[in-house]
Amino acid sequence: MSSIPSAAPAGFPPLGLVPGVHYRCWGFYDMLPNDWAAGRAVNIGGYVQGSGGELRIDLALEAGITLVEAAFSATNSTGATVTGVVERVPYGGGATNQVGAVSFPTGSPGVVDLRGTLIANVVVGAGDAYLARMVTTGTSQWLGFRLGYIPFGFGYVPITPVRAYDSRAGNPPLGVTKGQLSNTTRVVNLLNGVSLPAGVKPVGLLVNLAVVNTSASGFLSLYQNGTADPGTSSINWYRANEIVANTTYTGIDTNGNAIAKVPLNASTDFFIDVVGYYA
Repeated sequence: MSSIPSAAPAGFPPLGLVPGVHYRCWGFYDMLPNDWAAGRAVNIGGYVQGSGGELRIDLALEAGITLVEAAFSATNSTGATVTGVVERVPYGGGATNQVGAVSFPTGSPGVVDLRGTLIANVVVGAGDAYLARMVTTGTSQWLGFRLGYIPFGFGYVPITPVRAYDSRAGNPPLGVTKGQLSNTTRVVNLLNGVSLPAGVKPVGLLVNLAVVNTSASGFLSLYQNGTADPGTSSINWYRANEIVANTTYTGIDTNGNAIAKVPLNASTDFFIDVVGYYA
């Protein structure tokens, strides 16, 4: 019975480093040489590219997931140039798009990490193939590769609640439009005061929306800036001077803006706490 090496040689930090991020790992058994005639000279020490060229992995990613990080584990003992690359290759031809690249220093094995800088919110399209490649002019070993991603439909990340908007005069945050909303719309920035990881650009937010100082009845709609009014309510009230809160989702534009709308014959103050984001 052959011995299967453990994941330890790859040297990756523990998984689950970023809340909401899932991980896939590939080992040297998954790697193919660019030149098929070279065969697969795999041994217990890792996959060795010994005469210049490249190794590659077809990542086989499903459409809709969002790539957020990548990490290579490799050695570069000869001093020659070694580069790790993640790239998009459109099905049916077209230009290859490099989404991340990093050079490996010479010396002992170690992880070279692209997390959060060179791969940030890259969404996999239905017509995309993705490859991880290691290219060298000398001799190198590729021990492992790890990809961090947010699954389609499961990209929610909770945060410490932040009061992003309050229409009442004197209440923070200051420097925003104040006053009751009645028979009109108002653009509100919901990333005001929200701290996000580097490179993360949410497409939507989970918020606690509250109304206070209300008219006799009415509703407020909260939806993405730049889109049509969906004609739905995010919160309703039925009495004057009622205080009502509701947890709801809203889309936002690239600047973090949403639209708040109150219809004819209704008015209210309102405030919004952001409790999480979808990216």
